[in-house]
Amino acid sequence: MFEISKYIRRDGIVERCLQFIISIFIITIRFIFQRRFENSKILIISLHKLGDTVFTIPAIKALKEEFGSGITIVCYDDSQKIYELAFDDLEYLTLKKNDFHFHGRIANSRSRRKLNNIKAGTIIDLTGAVNSASLIFNNRAKKIIGYNEIYFKKIYSDFIPKRKIPHLMDLYLDVAKVFVKIENENEIKSFGKSTTHGEYILLHPFAGWKAKEWGIEKFIKLAELLNKNNKCKLIIPNDRADNETLSLINSKNISYKISSKVSELIETIENASAVIGCDSGAVYIASLLGKPTFTIYGPTNPRFSLPFGSSHDFIQKEIKCSPELNDQYCLLDAGRKCAAIDCMNLLKVEEVTERFYLFLEKVKLIETSKVEKG
Repeated sequence: MFEISKYIRRDGIVERCLQFIISIFIITIRFIFQRRFENSKILIISLHKLGDTVFTIPAIKALKEEFGSGITIVCYDDSQKIYELAFDDLEYLTLKKNDFHFHGRIANSRSRRKLNNIKAGTIIDLTGAVNSASLIFNNRAKKIIGYNEIYFKKIYSDFIPKRKIPHLMDLYLDVAKVFVKIENENEIKSFGKSTTHGEYILLHPFAGWKAKEWGIEKFIKLAELLNKNNKCKLIIPNDRADNETLSLINSKNISYKISSKVSELIETIENASAVIGCDSGAVYIASLLGKPTFTIYGPTNPRFSLPFGSSHDFIQKEIKCSPELNDQYCLLDAGRKCAAIDCMNLLKVEEVTERFYLFLEKVKLIETSKVEKG
């Protein structure tokens, strides 16, 4: 799919032809279903993984201030649990991954009927992908506002071009700005600080794809070093908790938690004093909960996702193929097409340990003059 998409963008004629064909199809469908719902009901489409779900929250907060609580968020089950941490008075329509064909890309007719049955007058698309386009293209809402690829422009009554520069939160705030003026963007992007200290430093070694991971062995070594001065805990997703990994963790006398649900991940983060992990949803959930976070970045650009505020920091081994200033990913598809992953493999445990201790001192969790680093 990535290669096909890259080929289409490289060939201008093919891209224009495809855009024309899709536009004609959408215009035809929108004409057939031209009777529109005109009411104050608002649907927000947010079909994201965990991290991007967190990034939509500032935009939804701004929209909620403008429209009140009469909003329904369309999201996946796991995302609802995250939204409920920030909003206690919104409605939800949850969809499952199997409501979409072709690896989650094309909405089935059942999910489209669910949306139409709500009869919303306004749809706000904070997903901006083919899955949301396929979900809303035949909806009868009078207004459909959002961002997406240019191919799907004709779906929207107000189409916002998809920005290519950081931060990812700005993608969603661009849509919110159609309705509301946002005075202090940095303030709305920051989630504040937790008032509880927490019981342990939580280490989350995993990410959405392998190239973003520093390596479970390195995290175990890091936990072993940190345990000399702090209580640490590793959190392991159930599908990554193989016998070899658990045996190694047990041999180092490191506490760990196996999680199979997002609710378990949230609870474990809530009881932490700080979270260290790779570019992943766990780190961004921690920032939402007000926990200090320290992120290990590799083939992705921190400028696109680092949480706002003084309680968040990162480390990254910059090499010649690291992402450029305004590029979200490195040239090799965020490491997916990289055989070496040197940006992660060259980053030593000792480097991370030293920087993390400085971070803990900055957020007043330790005094580095009193710790044993060896």
